[in-house]
Amino acid sequence: MNIRKRLVLYFLASILIPSVIITIVVYIGSTNIINKKMNELIEKNLDSARLNVQERLEFAYELTTLISFNPMIQEVLGESPSDDLSDNVTQIIKVDRALDSYYLSNYYVTSHSAIVPKLYFINRPEYHKYDISSKVQDISQVEHEPWYHNIGTKNMAVYASPDQDHVILSRRMFSLKNADRYDYAALLTIELEKASFIDVLSNYRPSKESKICIMDPNNQILMSSDTVTKAEVSLLQSLQKGADTAQIMDLNKGKAIVTVKTLDNIDWKIVNITNLSEVNSDQTQLTRNVVLLLLLCMTTALLAAFFLSRNISSPITKLVKSMRNVRGNNFDIDITYNKKDEFGYLILQYKQMIGQIKDLIEKLYVSDLNKQRAELHAKDAELKVLQAQINPHFLYNTLDSINMYAIKYNAPVICRMINSLANFYRYSLSKGREIITLEEEISHTNSYLEIQSSRFGPKLRYSIQIPRELRAFKIVKLVIQPLVENSIIHGFHQKIGELEILITASRIADKIVISIIDNGVGADVDDLNRLLTSNCEKEHSFAIKNVHQRLQNTFGEGYGIRYLRNQIEGITVEVTIPTYYSMEETDDNDSSSRR
Repeated sequence: MNIRKRLVLYFLASILIPSVIITIVVYIGSTNIINKKMNELIEKNLDSARLNVQERLEFAYELTTLISFNPMIQEVLGESPSDDLSDNVTQIIKVDRALDSYYLSNYYVTSHSAIVPKLYFINRPEYHKYDISSKVQDISQVEHEPWYHNIGTKNMAVYASPDQDHVILSRRMFSLKNADRYDYAALLTIELEKASFIDVLSNYRPSKESKICIMDPNNQILMSSDTVTKAEVSLLQSLQKGADTAQIMDLNKGKAIVTVKTLDNIDWKIVNITNLSEVNSDQTQLTRNVVLLLLLCMTTALLAAFFLSRNISSPITKLVKSMRNVRGNNFDIDITYNKKDEFGYLILQYKQMIGQIKDLIEKLYVSDLNKQRAELHAKDAELKVLQAQINPHFLYNTLDSINMYAIKYNAPVICRMINSLANFYRYSLSKGREIITLEEEISHTNSYLEIQSSRFGPKLRYSIQIPRELRAFKIVKLVIQPLVENSIIHGFHQKIGELEILITASRIADKIVISIIDNGVGADVDDLNRLLTSNCEKEHSFAIKNVHQRLQNTFGEGYGIRYLRNQIEGITVEVTIPTYYSMEETDDNDSSSRR
């Protein structure tokens, strides 16, 4: 039997049949994966839509809570009804101004309209006589509304119906004037546009033809991403009440995947309907492509087996032998093939390719080194361009302008903060110097503490007690301020919310020890000291490790920072620097670097 017949038989026995089996297995597996991924996509999108709707409702709930404890509103709630015109007008204006502070527009929860809280008082019929505010009315104005009857005895309620464009959230307001009892004094309402919820549902549709609806406990459709057909309405109304489900149901002589999720903060359900035919469209297309590809491959392979069987064995054997040599790192090949056909061209290209690979391997090291250098130069150039764009004079001029307005309008607190901020950034630039005097570092830290003191007020107390004779010694820039910042971030007591910081310095032989002492909540000093020398990278340890390493890189391993536990409360961090860094030495170094 010649090679052509043998090749055809071998192909049928060893390639065609396994290929068909593999294709079928891959097709079935791909089909399962597509269905699984589609179901996961439906579940994920529906969960995302559910969480988004819940978040919007939770925001409105939190807003009503804030309003219910507003002091101005509580003051009016605690007052008794009055027939006096002046009292009633004053009350309405006061509540209207208080509600104005909660007015929201162009917020992600209600992108279609603003949130306007409204307050309806109990037993204040006189409010109806004055057309002063549309947000402050007597309860009689809404007693005929359907949503009002839906509230019943609930303190908080959400109402929506298919024929309304709004979702109404209501909350009973109680007077907190008497500590021993709560008097029902008013009803607070917030209206949310349904359009904002419908946008959410539309954005989370898993496919173009899918529909996402929100339904009440009676399976009544409150809102939907698209128009719902009668058949779909009938299908949704037939859903059983209960836990979340995902099932395939009959729809329009076909099948549909119906997935149900229940909202956590309200007795609503969110439902997704996806036609199974739309899900299977990709699967159908995959089937066609697989069949066509299989037929094409089989036909091409059979023809190739017939026409190339006579000339295929010899050049392939030579190529295989040469490849074995290349696999053994022997790139010196010698293949003799005199025919000017495709295999001759292939062998020629193969020889050229092996030669190029050999040359590329030899040039790889040099090329890689040049590439790294080029990348470093590019990054350095980019950094220099960014640094050149910084204009500190613009920052200083802007801060000075703000400071002038603060002085003009008699705002000394703002003036002090602006001056402290200007000093803070002026020090941060420091004309490129990394080694500065202890006086400059203390001045920078003092500016930072003044800013923080303006923020925290009497809750933050600090004192800097560093002798004048020690302030001329040199220190690495940005050492004390990051440690003080670390104490403020982690040191405040959660219960009393206060912190006291003391900064001192003393000279011990040829060293200066600077202590930052706080009375905060404290920490494990052993763990902090281990972090200074460990290779473990933690987010909260980056700042202190950076300070410690910069001190050691500049002054030597005998210097740096360490943490101590206070006897009463809080911790102390000590910064050790040498005394041999003189002003003259540093100035000479700065001059040399500038030259």
